[in-house]
Amino acid sequence: MDKYNVHSKKIHGCLSVFSLLYLLFLSGFSFAQEAQIEYKIKAGYLYNFTKFITWPEDKSATFNLCIVGKDPFGSIIDPIERKSVKSKPIRLYRFDSSNEIKHCHMIYFASLVVEREWNLPSKAILTITSLNKTLTAGESKSFIKSGGMIAFSLEEKKVKLKINIKALRASGLDISAKLLEVADIYDGVPND
Repeated sequence: MDKYNVHSKKIHGCLSVFSLLYLLFLSGFSFAQEAQIEYKIKAGYLYNFTKFITWPEDKSATFNLCIVGKDPFGSIIDPIERKSVKSKPIRLYRFDSSNEIKHCHMIYFASLVVEREWNLPSKAILTITSLNKTLTAGESKSFIKSGGMIAFSLEEKKVKLKINIKALRASGLDISAKLLEVADIYDGVPND
């Protein structure tokens, strides 16, 4: 009977370990699914911004959406290249170098790690983009305070927008009141 109890305890212990591993796998899978959904929503927002922001006319044949830093979207955002903005096909670029930002109409800053990669302070990068009439979007808390135009945040599992109205107006881009209605407005006054 003792052999049976020892053997039963080993089986029970193994089953407990496997159950725990399975639960960890499921929670990791759930987290990955939530992140995927979050970035699908953000990709949708990026495209829809083009309907509520007006860029000055330019001679480029394409509308260039650039992702700077570590790309959190992966292939989720790739279908955006099948869409267009004012009859210009959208082209998606991912890069680490600041040499190409002048050709972007919209830049998504994955994080402000960019300042280390480019050896430029983030405010300098954002100033360069505002001079080029480039819409900037990002997701770090300091992004909007550093002059970024639209910041994403995740609150209660919902993607929220915050718009830096001063930075947007200074850039020369026109924004629809409809977009302002669905976002929190940051006017340069800390309220966090």
